[in-house]
Amino acid sequence: MDTSRYRDLFVSESQEHLNALAALALKCEENGDAAPVHEMFRHAHSLKGMAATMQFTPVSTLAHALEELLVKIRDGKLTADQGTVDLILAAVTALEQSVFLISQSREPLANTDLSNRISHYTPSQTAHQQQASQTTTPAGYGFRKTDDSATTRIKTELLDRLVTLSGELLTARHTFEEVIQRRQLTELQQPFKELSTLLRLLQNEVIQARMVPFGTIAERFPRMVRDLAQRNGKEVRFRIEGEGIELDRSILQQITEPLMHLLRNAVDHGIETSVLRSALGKSPAGNLKLTVSRQADRILLQVCDDGNGMAPDRIRAKAVDLGLLTRSQAAALSIEETLLLVCTPGFSTAEQVSDISGRGVGMDVVRSVIQTLGGTLTIDSTPGKGTDITLILPISTAIMHALLVACGELQIAVPINAVTGTLEICPAAINRTNGGATVHLNGNEIPLRSLARFFHQPEPQDQLALLPVVLIESNRQPMGLLADRILGQHELFIRPLQPPLSSLRGLSGACLTGSGQIIFMVDPAACAAARL
Repeated sequence: MDTSRYRDLFVSESQEHLNALAALALKCEENGDAAPVHEMFRHAHSLKGMAATMQFTPVSTLAHALEELLVKIRDGKLTADQGTVDLILAAVTALEQSVFLISQSREPLANTDLSNRISHYTPSQTAHQQQASQTTTPAGYGFRKTDDSATTRIKTELLDRLVTLSGELLTARHTFEEVIQRRQLTELQQPFKELSTLLRLLQNEVIQARMVPFGTIAERFPRMVRDLAQRNGKEVRFRIEGEGIELDRSILQQITEPLMHLLRNAVDHGIETSVLRSALGKSPAGNLKLTVSRQADRILLQVCDDGNGMAPDRIRAKAVDLGLLTRSQAAALSIEETLLLVCTPGFSTAEQVSDISGRGVGMDVVRSVIQTLGGTLTIDSTPGKGTDITLILPISTAIMHALLVACGELQIAVPINAVTGTLEICPAAINRTNGGATVHLNGNEIPLRSLARFFHQPEPQDQLALLPVVLIESNRQPMGLLADRILGQHELFIRPLQPPLSSLRGLSGACLTGSGQIIFMVDPAACAAARL
C-alpha cells in the first residue's frame, strides 16, 4: 500500500501525541501521582496504531514498549518517579526524531536498545543512566513549523495567500477613497462605506483563521527547563500561564527561539543553586514563570524568575570595558537604560563562556526579532530578588494601525501600539546639551530623537512655530520622536523588507499605497536607542 500521501497527516498527528505525552509525563512527576497515565496510554496506543498502519515498524515498536511501561505504572507495578519519567521523555525524544526523519522522507531510527531498556526497566536504574543513553539528536532535527493546531488541516501557505489578498484589497480601498474624495463622488460614499465594513469583517476573519493558541509552542518549554535544571544541578519550579491566548501563527513561529533563549538564561544564570538559595534565605527551588496575557490589541509575554537579578553597576562597568560607553556616559544612564545594555551585540556578563553563556549573549537577537515584529522589550531586575523580561507584541503583523508622519521626503508609519501620545512644542523649549536634546514635560526631562536625522533626511528649512513630537516609551522610559508633520492614523498592509533593505536600521516593514507611494514602518525602539 502506498502511504506516502498520508505522511504529512501522520507527522502532524504524531507530533500532537508526543507533545501531549511529554507534558503529561512532567505533570506526573510534579504531582507525584499516576492520574494522567490513563491519558498518556491513549496517546501512546494511538501513535502505535498509526505507525503500524503506515508501516513505520521502528516507531510502532518503541511506542509499544512505551505503552507497556505505562501499563505497569497504571497497574501500580512501577511508580511515576524521576526514573520512569526520564525513560518516558527519552522515548518521546527518540520518537520525535523518527517523526522528523519521516517528515523528510527518510527512514525512522531503530532505537532497539531503548525499546529493550524500557521493556526491562527496574527502579534500581538511575536517572543518570537513563540520560546518558538517550539517542543522539540527528543534525537538522527540530520541531515542524507547520504543526500549529489540532484543528488546522489546511496548508498554511493558503492562509498566507488569503492574508496577502485581503491586504491588497485594503490597498485598493485606499485608492477608491482617494478618488471619491478628490472627485467628490457623493453618490459612491454610502456604497464605499458598506464595502469598507465588509472588507474589515473579511480581514478579521482571515486573521482569526491564522490565530493559534500559545500552548502549541509552550508544550516544549517544561521539558527544556527540566533538562537544563538537572544539567545545572538546580531545582526549578516552572509555570506557564495563559496558554490559551491566541497569536498570529507567523508571530508564534518567530518568538519561539527568543523565548527559549530567555528561559535558558533564567535557568543557567538567573536562578541560583539550591545550596546558595538556602544560604540566602530563599526556598531551595527557584521559581520561573512564563505568562501570556492580552491587552486590547497587544500581547504581553513575561519571563519572570526569583534568582539573583542583574547588577546595574556590573553592567555599566562591562559596557565601559567593552568600549561601548565612557565612564561619564555610563554614570549618566538610568536604571532602565543600563539594563537594556545587555541587548547590545556581543555584550555578556558571564565570567566564563559556556554552551549557554551570560545574561547578554543572544539578547541582541531577541530584541531584534521583537522589534522586527513591531514589538518592544523591557527589563526589570532587582539584585538578589529576580528579573522580569516583558515582550509586548501586536496580535498580527499583517494589518497594522499606524500613525503616519512626514520626515523629509519620506512618509513614516509608527505602530499605534508603540505610541503613548503626541504634542507640539516650540523650538525654544528644546534643551540641547552634550547628552542630546530634551524637553521638559510634566516635571520630567524627556529625551528627543530627530527622525529626519535618523533617516538622513533634510531638516525643515522654514522655522516652524511648533514642532510635532510622537511620544513613545523605551523600557518604560518616555521619549519623543521629532517629525516634520503628523499626517494622521491609517490601517496599513505591512510587508516584510527584503534584502538589502532588510539590513537597514530602524525599519521593520513597508507598504505600498494606492498611488504607488512607499510608506516605511519605523522601529521606534531602534530610533530611541540612537544617540543623535
